[in-house]
Amino acid sequence: MWWQLLLMVATAVLSSLLTLALAYYFFQRHLRPELEKQLDDTLDEVGRDIEARVRRGVKEGVRDGVASLPSAEVLADATRTAARSGVEVLGGLLGRPPGRRRDGE
Repeated sequence: MWWQLLLMVATAVLSSLLTLALAYYFFQRHLRPELEKQLDDTLDEVGRDIEARVRRGVKEGVRDGVASLPSAEVLADATRTAARSGVEVLGGLLGRPPGRRRDGE
């Protein structure tokens, strides 16, 4: 009785191991190369698509940035204001009272 039960369990285990070994062999020899090829092709296609989208986005961003540049007059006023602010900060660091300038403005 015990031998029959042991023989059934051993047969089931060996059958399972043989099935797993055959499935592994079939996967490694036949399915894996095909799946890797399909994956590589898909990744190449996605990479080209992303590259095209990034290029298009960068071009549009540069175009929009150049179009939204302020005029020369606005830039000159902003530069003048920044220079005055810098002079006031330096004057404060050097001990001059704020609002007092050398040129008498």
